[in-house]
Amino acid sequence: MSVDEMELKPEAATSNPSRRSLLKLGGAAALGAGAWAFAACQQTSSNPGTTAGAAGESSVLDRWLSTKKAKLGVDLTFPPIQFKDSAGKPTGYQMELTEAMMTDLGVTPEYVQIPFGQLFAGLVAGKFDMMGISATILPSRALKGLFSSFPVFYESIVVLLKPGSTVTSADQLDGKKIAVLQGSSQEFSSKLIFPKSTFSPFAGLADAVNEVASGRADATVLSEFDVDSSISAHPNLKLLSGPPLWVDANTYLMPTGDYKLQAWVNNWLRYNATHERLVSSWKKWLGPGLQKYHLTTYGVGPGAEPVEVKV
Repeated sequence: MSVDEMELKPEAATSNPSRRSLLKLGGAAALGAGAWAFAACQQTSSNPGTTAGAAGESSVLDRWLSTKKAKLGVDLTFPPIQFKDSAGKPTGYQMELTEAMMTDLGVTPEYVQIPFGQLFAGLVAGKFDMMGISATILPSRALKGLFSSFPVFYESIVVLLKPGSTVTSADQLDGKKIAVLQGSSQEFSSKLIFPKSTFSPFAGLADAVNEVASGRADATVLSEFDVDSSISAHPNLKLLSGPPLWVDANTYLMPTGDYKLQAWVNNWLRYNATHERLVSSWKKWLGPGLQKYHLTTYGVGPGAEPVEVKV
């Protein structure tokens, strides 16, 4: 894990929006996608081709139930969200949910590991059936696939500063050199918020963090769940205090037009959110690292809304 490019107004470059407004934007974006998908499902036969069914195509869900196999695109380099354990097995918050979803379907997942920035093109090219991990619901990504309208997690975006930095507030970052993960929502949104800054994108987050730790960049904008591992590797880095820069909504991305699959995934996520599975899993995997740095974190509530989680 939203603040997407449609919600970022020009004035965001000079004023840091409140945490409450960011959360409202994230929840509205996630739910708005659901309303759009529902409307698309209501198209009649007078508008053929709107859905996979209308085009005479079967849903990915049907194929999974028939073959009992699902090919899922993943990048397992983001602990504790998704990574490999010592035995090489996919694990973490996201993978725990994906594995549970596949188990409920009676399907065996096959993971296609691709660098995060290449997953979207991989989905379009048919290299896998669906993303097995979540991505921020950027509208530009929605042109490449169909997002679930229910979030898997909310992601607070924070800042790590270079050793000896005198920056004490987010507005002081405008005009600085910022290292970011290439192709991430952090790269896109940071450029809008800090238009005077220069940016160094890196294919791996660890390289972006190294750039800051070495002093070659002033700061890096990253997810809350990357703070613990980054500071553990570079204890001289400084976490910028205060509220998150923004909060992103993240969820599964599936083939364009497959509303049957989307509806089932929405249902599965909503059911598990109402039964506190998403929040309890978030506490399990994220709690220890977030508590150490007194970070405010948000889980997914029963109605897809962000709820503050005490860790």
